[in-house]
Amino acid sequence: MDWESFQQALRRDRTRRRLCQRCRQRSRACVVLCGGGYASVRHRARSSRRRSARPGKVNSMKILARTGLLAVIIAAAFAGPLARAQDGAKNPVVAVVDGSKITLSDIERIRGQLPPQAQAYPMSMLFDFVIGNIVNTRLVANEARRTGLAEDAEIKRRLAGIEAQVLEQEYMSRQLAGQVTDAKLKARFQAFLNENPSRDEVHARHILVKTEAEAKAVVERLRAGEKFEKLARQLSTGPSGKNGGDLGYFTADRMVPPFSAAAFEIRPGNYTEKPVKTRFGWHVIKVEDRRATKAPSFEASKARMREEMRKTLSDEIIAGLRKKAQVEIFGPQGRPGGKKAK
Repeated sequence: MDWESFQQALRRDRTRRRLCQRCRQRSRACVVLCGGGYASVRHRARSSRRRSARPGKVNSMKILARTGLLAVIIAAAFAGPLARAQDGAKNPVVAVVDGSKITLSDIERIRGQLPPQAQAYPMSMLFDFVIGNIVNTRLVANEARRTGLAEDAEIKRRLAGIEAQVLEQEYMSRQLAGQVTDAKLKARFQAFLNENPSRDEVHARHILVKTEAEAKAVVERLRAGEKFEKLARQLSTGPSGKNGGDLGYFTADRMVPPFSAAAFEIRPGNYTEKPVKTRFGWHVIKVEDRRATKAPSFEASKARMREEMRKTLSDEIIAGLRKKAQVEIFGPQGRPGGKKAK
């Protein structure tokens, strides 16, 4: 079962209620836990007598292992930012493989890389699954070293690439740790508010036609009592016509100047008695409402600003390193004569 099939199985299960004969879980849990799902385990319909599902024992050959995803997840987790030293009581050793220790933080890091559906299961249910695969990985790696595979030139090259990724991620993590603080984020947020003060915005509709005569005819029909929305659907050549000419809320800078000037002069509930000309044609505008824009809260903006700040600082660090280094980039053929990196 590949990753796409895994996702499809989870979606299909939302409408199914079955129990796996092997792990006694509903089929969605079975897909994640015992690798059966709809691929290799026969499921039987639930009996009329309601029975609670009994968590099954998780072995090392689960769906992620079968698809090869777990190996990728384990590699990615150990290539990610290193866990800070923790007290032994909080980060106990949970296994030892030929003298190599595996701690609880190793398990938690890998759990965080699992699909959301798998992360939802408690550690007591996932522990055997994850630790079994880590142990298998360590055993195979140790055997590979024993047979001299670690000395292979290609393996060394690939390991060097992984080492470079680990060092890059950890270096950047430590460099940014003390620089992206709540105090700096609040200062950044206040600067944003200062640069973007509250402004008025209007909720307007319009009817767009080709000629001034057509626009004046629209005004006359409005004076006679016809509904603006109905006329917009019938007569407007603009894309908003099918929605009764509704343009939603907008600030003055979002529209062409003649349109904005007219829209912001009208009181809510009124329309332009004199048609407005722009490069798009002739408009009859109606204003539904007017209000001041509301600034976003700090909490709502915090996550986005944090990522923006991390990106800015990361770019500055890399730019500084590039400035000090000598970097030459050659063409895809690998021949000399390429240009220096900027």
